[in-house]
Amino acid sequence: MAATPGAISTDANGNQYKVVLADDFSAGFKHTNWGSAYDGGVYSNGAFRWSASDVKVASGEMQVSETRHANGSWSAGGFNSKAAGVTITYGTVEFDARVETAQGTQAAILMWPKSDVWPRDGEIDILETPKGTALHTVHWAGANNQDVYSSKLSGIDTNQTHHYKMTWLPNLIKVEVDGKVTASWTNPDLIPDGPMGFGAMGYVANNSQAWLGGGPDSSTPSKVTTHIDNVVMSQWTGTAPTGGGNTAPTNPTPVKTTLGSGSDTLVLKVSQDAYKGHAQYTISVDGKQIGGTQTASASHAAGQDDIVTVKGDWASGSHKVTVNFLNDAYGGSAAADRNLHVDGITLNGTALRKGTADLGANGPMDFGFTKAVPPSPAPMLQSPVVVKTIGVGSDTLVLKVSQDGYKGDAQYTISVDGKQIGGMLTAGASHATGHDDIITVKGDWTAGTHKLAVNFLNDSYGGSAAADRNLHVDGITYNGAVVAKGTADLHSNGSVAFSFVDLSNTAHANSDMLFA
Repeated sequence: MAATPGAISTDANGNQYKVVLADDFSAGFKHTNWGSAYDGGVYSNGAFRWSASDVKVASGEMQVSETRHANGSWSAGGFNSKAAGVTITYGTVEFDARVETAQGTQAAILMWPKSDVWPRDGEIDILETPKGTALHTVHWAGANNQDVYSSKLSGIDTNQTHHYKMTWLPNLIKVEVDGKVTASWTNPDLIPDGPMGFGAMGYVANNSQAWLGGGPDSSTPSKVTTHIDNVVMSQWTGTAPTGGGNTAPTNPTPVKTTLGSGSDTLVLKVSQDAYKGHAQYTISVDGKQIGGTQTASASHAAGQDDIVTVKGDWASGSHKVTVNFLNDAYGGSAAADRNLHVDGITLNGTALRKGTADLGANGPMDFGFTKAVPPSPAPMLQSPVVVKTIGVGSDTLVLKVSQDGYKGDAQYTISVDGKQIGGMLTAGASHATGHDDIITVKGDWTAGTHKLAVNFLNDSYGGSAAADRNLHVDGITYNGAVVAKGTADLHSNGSVAFSFVDLSNTAHANSDMLFA
């Protein structure tokens, strides 16, 4: 394995990473990397217990298994680097993996929060294998601290060995398989921002967990194993310097860049004090980030400025532009101090009265601006109410859906237990007028708890409440009974999950939390 702890690498975008863990398992199970494997206690679905004997290093690889015992019970293994105190906050993880698949079992190879506070502090499932499929998922906490997630299927054959790489940055989570991007997320609201460890676990389903295809049966081998090798975990340290040594050049070339689109123009003059790399920051208007992470180049000491043009369509009235400094660094003196400077801002050619600031520590700085002349957009014509049936089966979910239309109608998909039903749907009914589309979802769902997910696809915001495309779930019934907590307002792209229970017997599933 070429990587060694402490090694520094830089990607094509200038992001710099330092290796904190590298293990090819040639030296056996290293407790300094992984702590102790999970042992003891029955998992919450009642289908298996944790057993340290299901985690071992053999044939130069980490092996995590699910095992059927002579009495018919099951055990499964799990491990995570956080048990050894090895975590990262942003960075990369690479590994090779092969997952044996069987009825009623799956693997989860994931990042889990050091705090163990879930879902508040998030979860990144680099790979899950429900029903033998390859699934990549990000979890975060919703408005009421409920588990909200976004999942993407990649269609790879997990029974074969593949090389996986997960890149985690403040505004990006990306999963690559054999060098090809298979899933990505760019909304910073759903990206975890605290320390996480890398690990894996086996999982055995119970018979009522439809999203996993139910529990093991006679076709399931007595041992099912996940094989992991060549793990490299690296901490993101920011952008690499463009000059030699530990500091950026004294007088680098200022940059000019344009972010966003629209008829209004904010121009920011930005500079930096570089130290062991360049200052990085984001820009938001009215709380919505525009563009990705920006890297300063111009030297404040030399009187230089980067010119950052931010485009948008903002309604008349008061607004705020926010510059958020991300990677402050201090080496003990004024000459060894990374800072960010906003040296001036104009709106449509007019200078903001209070448009300068010196950011000496991480965090946001707000600048107020006022647009005096309102835009004159063409009135939005609402589409007619939609009545539609998707799927087939004897069970019936009925969703009442509406939208706030803006420059087009809201679009979304519907999934049950991780499986999309029907194609992309387009909302018609106006939320403001109290109307609803009626979407009937048919299926045959087994007894127990299931997950219905509505995934909003095309959020759009024009700078005001009147220019904001949103999606609303106004109520859900299952086989005629009202689903509790069956409403949600989706103001940004992503999924919201609802639980419903089939009461054809008293069995209940608890498949929300795959890791504890």
